[in-house]
Amino acid sequence: MAKIKLHQLHKVKIHRNRWLIWSIAYAVVVAIAVIGYIKVSDVGFQAQVPAANTFVPTHTYNDQRLGFGLRYPADWSIEAGSSTAITFTPTDSAEEGVTIRVLDPDDEASVRDSLQIISESIVTVDGQKGKELINDLGNRAHQTLILLDHAGKLYVISGSNELVEQALVTFRFLN
Repeated sequence: MAKIKLHQLHKVKIHRNRWLIWSIAYAVVVAIAVIGYIKVSDVGFQAQVPAANTFVPTHTYNDQRLGFGLRYPADWSIEAGSSTAITFTPTDSAEEGVTIRVLDPDDEASVRDSLQIISESIVTVDGQKGKELINDLGNRAHQTLILLDHAGKLYVISGSNELVEQALVTFRFLN
């Protein structure tokens, strides 16, 4: 390559479409980054969502006396802890399951007193606004509780966050 002297630098020919070339190069880099992000996001999304053609058999539970009903996976078991509490437990898990208790609305203060609440938010279940409480069980374990005041009853739905969310999808008031 021939040496260019400083006084000849102004004579160096610059391509007239240099800005177009830089714009195209920038667009290619951005497109590669966006495509990479979409691919990574898609992999994570597919890992969380079951296949659309996966059929999970369910059973329906309705309790007119307690005033609620829900659908639950067929491989879960049901246990009546008392006349006001029902527990739905996955048989293939070590988790304790989801317990639904029906109490007097005045018992909300005693329920709250028994908890170590670390957060509280509003949640809607079957068109009814309620409170979602996160209870600290210690040793980095948490429990989710949903408090719903409906038809003169306090519904307390408790369990792990994942199982409570799964139960709330089909939870319905019967009265």
